Amino acid sequence: MPEGGVKPGEHRTQMKFKWIGRPMKRKEDLRFLTGKGLFTDDLKIHNALHAVILRSPYPHARIKSIDTLRAEKLPGVRAVLIGAHLKDLISPFRHLIDVPPYYPMAVDKVRYVGEPVVALAAEDKYTARDATELIDIDYEPLDAVVDVKDALREGAPLVHEGYERNVAWHREFSYGDPEEAFSRAEWVVRGTYRFHRYSSTPLEPYACAVHFDRGTGVLTVWDQNQQVGLYRARFPAAMRMPEHLVRHITLDIGGGFGNKVMCYSTSAIVAALGILTERPVKWMAARSEDMSQVQSADRLAEVEMALRKNGEIIGMKVKIFENIGAWLRHPEPQTITRGFFTFTGAYRIRDLYIDATAVFTNKAPTVPNRGYGCHPAYFHLERMVDKAATELGIDGAELRLRNFVRPEEMPYTTPLGCVYDGGDYPEALKLVMEKIGYWEFRRKQPDYWAKGVYKGIGAILIVEPASTHASVTALWGSPIHQRYASTSEAAMVRVHPTGKVVAALGTVPQGQGHETVVAQIVADVLSIDPDDVEVLPGFDSHTHPFGGESGTYASRFAVVGAGAVYGAAVAVREKALRIAANLLEVRAEDLEMQDGRIYVKEDPSRYVTLREVARAAYHQLAMLPKGEDPGLEETYTYRFPVGEPADEKLRSNYSSSYAYMAGGCIVEVDPETGSVKVERLVIVHDAGTVLNPLIMDGQVHGATYHGIAGALLEEFAYSQDGYPLATNFVDYLAPTSADTPDMEVYHTEHPSPFSPLGSKGSGEGTTILMPPLLACAVEDALRPFAVEVNELPLSPQRLWSLIARRR
Repeated sequence: MPEGGVKPGEHRTQMKFKWIGRPMKRKEDLRFLTGKGLFTDDLKIHNALHAVILRSPYPHARIKSIDTLRAEKLPGVRAVLIGAHLKDLISPFRHLIDVPPYYPMAVDKVRYVGEPVVALAAEDKYTARDATELIDIDYEPLDAVVDVKDALREGAPLVHEGYERNVAWHREFSYGDPEEAFSRAEWVVRGTYRFHRYSSTPLEPYACAVHFDRGTGVLTVWDQNQQVGLYRARFPAAMRMPEHLVRHITLDIGGGFGNKVMCYSTSAIVAALGILTERPVKWMAARSEDMSQVQSADRLAEVEMALRKNGEIIGMKVKIFENIGAWLRHPEPQTITRGFFTFTGAYRIRDLYIDATAVFTNKAPTVPNRGYGCHPAYFHLERMVDKAATELGIDGAELRLRNFVRPEEMPYTTPLGCVYDGGDYPEALKLVMEKIGYWEFRRKQPDYWAKGVYKGIGAILIVEPASTHASVTALWGSPIHQRYASTSEAAMVRVHPTGKVVAALGTVPQGQGHETVVAQIVADVLSIDPDDVEVLPGFDSHTHPFGGESGTYASRFAVVGAGAVYGAAVAVREKALRIAANLLEVRAEDLEMQDGRIYVKEDPSRYVTLREVARAAYHQLAMLPKGEDPGLEETYTYRFPVGEPADEKLRSNYSSSYAYMAGGCIVEVDPETGSVKVERLVIVHDAGTVLNPLIMDGQVHGATYHGIAGALLEEFAYSQDGYPLATNFVDYLAPTSADTPDMEVYHTEHPSPFSPLGSKGSGEGTTILMPPLLACAVEDALRPFAVEVNELPLSPQRLWSLIARRR
């Protein structure tokens, strides 16, 4: 237990822990490594049907007719569902802003390759697949639009009638006085940047199983949704069912990365088949199907930056054109607005103007992806800083240091009202520069170039927003945004009569090690061993506590998930002390807990065990203090304390925490092939109190390699007429271990003054860091060619073309 009996929502910098902060190996890994994990497709459900979804082969076409008669007559087929029928069974998935009514199957026309058109349920998946070949669909192909600028032109094909020029969403934001800042600027830098479409491609594709019990009226849905709180609000409404009659279960999830937030659409199709047939139904996506469902948005950004000649950044104007594909589905337009939380990065920029447009095209609709919305925002921000440094003749790292928020300014409030919760940005960047030998490399670099060796270096720091607050709905333009503030999570801790502990919470882990970290937190609070704590895996809405925003997304666990567990454990501890005090005939404040015993501070020989206290709480009720309820179990819902509704100027603290990470890398570019080799990579990471260093290092390594993959290789490319060019791992170049460089990771710790344990959400930051960092280093390597890197990925073909134009 932390010294001083720290309460939920309170933090003291001198907290000492026995288990929190230890690099414990993950408890859950044993079942994964021995093949005992339970994933959705592992479910063995008696009498289950198997579903298959027939998808559009066209990027844009009108559906003239669908003939399913032959498929319906195939032996073993039990249901065939088309969009027009589904529209009669369910309601559109609701949103807080005006969007086209979204049904998960095409009704009148298809709007992207891969859009569901027909769904079937059959006795086995082979019969279901055979049945798809018996369906006759008459399409009338329509012109498609893929590029945002093309989509916005007058007379462009409309993806949705009634949304002129394909504008899905548009808003302008002004903070401070950007016009005044630009009027006094001594230098203005301008740039146009494209951030490409890529994603995470988790090992486990989308999957779902459903069972509708006609007797009880309960619909049980097993799927992989990461955002169970918000999912619970939307999914039953779409299915036209009361929420309490929809039981949502997640088992082990083979990777989420934000992608699985959107699995609700196909889950609705499978659920409809289950209701129609009154039998269990299972479905699992093929890899090619999955790749049409897990794409993040691509962006075009036009940026202006106002500076003084000494390098001080005084203002910025940004126009964003976000390609969200065929539909705007909740939580979009968060792909744009999440980047606002740290839009000015680590810099003291006070005056800001943003003109943001989400654009419909005939690409696949978008999903969140690790680093959601922050990748493109940091790409164009840091590219502009490098461009300003070049034009002003100042080293890029030096320009950054001149503009960083200083440690004495913490907590620092950004123009948007976000409250950076402590840290020392100059310290982190200087440490990176020291470890990678920044200035020594600068001295050697001209010699490399003279020998025809094109090496470059980059050093960047980014701030990572974590645990999104519901006040973000103000940025979306919700007319009821004043109802929303902060965020919450729920947890339950129960001590059994055996003295062993069970914990459950509303987070939905996908490899983050929650079972281990929860056990560490509970063990510290109750002064027991983590092995005595069993954490219920997955999520079950009928058994797990949860709140309105529960889930694992936006790196929220380390703040609100940990806060909920800590609060529940503290409540159990306090009750255990009250019962023990009655048993020992002393005051609760005279007691201490250690190693499963509760003893009198002045006389440790007088003690009771936690097991004895639990036995009294459940079975020996005469031993309880007067007025004390039986049982030793508490449920606690944690609300982050620093988060109010957005004000009239759309300012709010939109996240619970702001970890930060600096990176430095040295690359070599082969001008003959355009290939990039990362020679050295150094990361300095600060996420406040580190709950488990081993797990944190795993998160940092995974996020970094994820960012490298996106920056150098991965892309969901499309042809000009709207056909996807990467639908499998032959064409979508996910890296292997041979493609991943070694890295050095260092940690600093500046605890949050706001979270219960001082921890900050993390796990996405270096994914966000790597694209601008690699762009910085690659452009630096190619300075002899005067190459500007304004677009990703940094593929050999793209770099070779840039070099060839300059030769």
